[in-house]
Amino acid sequence: MHHSRQFPLIKRIFFAVFLCGVLSFSGSLSAAEAGVLKTVQGQVQIERAGALIEGKVGTPVQEGDRVRVLGEGSAGISLKDETLLSLGPNSSLVIGVFNYDPTTRSGQVETSILKGTLRFVTGFIGRAKPEAVKVTTPTATIGIRGTDFIVEVPDGDK
Repeated sequence: MHHSRQFPLIKRIFFAVFLCGVLSFSGSLSAAEAGVLKTVQGQVQIERAGALIEGKVGTPVQEGDRVRVLGEGSAGISLKDETLLSLGPNSSLVIGVFNYDPTTRSGQVETSILKGTLRFVTGFIGRAKPEAVKVTTPTATIGIRGTDFIVEVPDGDK
């Protein structure tokens, strides 16, 4: 009898440890944090995997996120490589690709400004390897030659 009572307890402990391992592993499969909202004026939304998240100062942004500034608002995003993105009123931006190795300060940044205005100040990735940074608009891809530029896309249906 003593062994039969211990077995379910051991089995439950094993299952709990296994479940924790699976949950932590599955968490590492989700999109990594690319940066954070540093400034928010007015209403800002982040669309992530079909869900809408209210953008507030400190809200993380991830690869694949669509950041929308509604109305006359604005948003400032600081990426992990110290790239700074400033979005103006009625703007929509997608963080397409972001990967960064802080040890080597290398990686890749790809964003798409769908409408509105974007001020882009390159961080470590763009300063070390400008060709690793791309900004796409509905009609063009911008290659980085400088460290600070502004893009304006007329309002569209996107």
